[in-house]
Amino acid sequence: MGLTCSGDPGYACRSPIIREAGAVSLAAFYERHVFSPVLKLAERTLADVRRDLLSQASGEVLEIGIGSGLSLSHYRSGVERIVGLEPSEVLLNECRERVASRSGEPPVELVHAGAESMPFEDNRFDTVVAFLVFCTIPEADRAALEMARVLKPGGRLLFFEHVAASEPGLARWQQRLNSLWRPLACGCNINRNTRRVFERAGFDMSGVEVRRHPDIPLPLVQPVIEGNTGLAVSGENPRSGTGQKR
Repeated sequence: MGLTCSGDPGYACRSPIIREAGAVSLAAFYERHVFSPVLKLAERTLADVRRDLLSQASGEVLEIGIGSGLSLSHYRSGVERIVGLEPSEVLLNECRERVASRSGEPPVELVHAGAESMPFEDNRFDTVVAFLVFCTIPEADRAALEMARVLKPGGRLLFFEHVAASEPGLARWQQRLNSLWRPLACGCNINRNTRRVFERAGFDMSGVEVRRHPDIPLPLVQPVIEGNTGLAVSGENPRSGTGQKR
């Protein structure tokens, strides 16, 4: 089984088949009863990856596309507070239930919003987490700039994303099949160059290479990037001074 969009799942279903062909209730049914179970199975494949990545988080953490909150158990003692951003009310309700059933720290704040316009002040977060969400975000460049804006100087971006392949042959197949894949996978794009998206937003991607992940069985989504990085110029934020706090 291959991964599609958000690995929790986080981020709302963007499928035109689901969103345009029927009512919102149909989209909610798809998110809860079809897409969410499929991605929970996918989570088992990458649980160790998520655990290792999130163990590096510290301070106040923003998770983009927190979905139903499967990541919450992976945060460690260095985290003081978790803010989960999620545009899907269906998934956010699942996450609220998960938060209500857990005990102990750190505290969790859930925010119903998209990543392209975050309702947070500049330079707020010590850590921003993006785990299999950027394939689905409609305006990926805007979202990456928003991550840069809300990250403190010296803060860290922790990311794991499936991306466009660096191998020309596989990249061509991703390009050919993306229009068929996207409607069935809640808007997931298998040909998105998320490495370049992060780089354009000012993040240091110099040590990040696209590689095939051995635990992902479907070749179309095997190419991934992962890492722990910050802004390329220390202390300089390309979006500072344009706070979106509401």
